Amino acid sequence: MAATARLVVQMTPQEKRALDSRAKRAGVPTAEFVRRRLNAADDLGENREEIESLLAALEAMAPQVLQSVDSALSSTAAMSAKLDEMKSEAQP
Repeated sequence: MAATARLVVQMTPQEKRALDSRAKRAGVPTAEFVRRRLNAADDLGENREEIESLLAALEAMAPQVLQSVDSALSSTAAMSAKLDEMKSEAQP
């Protein structure tokens, strides 16, 4: 359906610059950016259950992910210490 209705919105120059900047980053005209954001807000409501389920799954995985990161950091520190030791042994 062709867009034919107009909407005039009062905003500060700073808000207008911010809106134009976000539209430019998205690679679309400002009006198209506003339309897409409006539709995205509708999509959020329609997909709320799925989004909440995904967020819960991510939250449940967080401790395991953090443990993996801690393990990787520990291994990295151990390797770094070993390399430092090898360097000092190699120096005359």
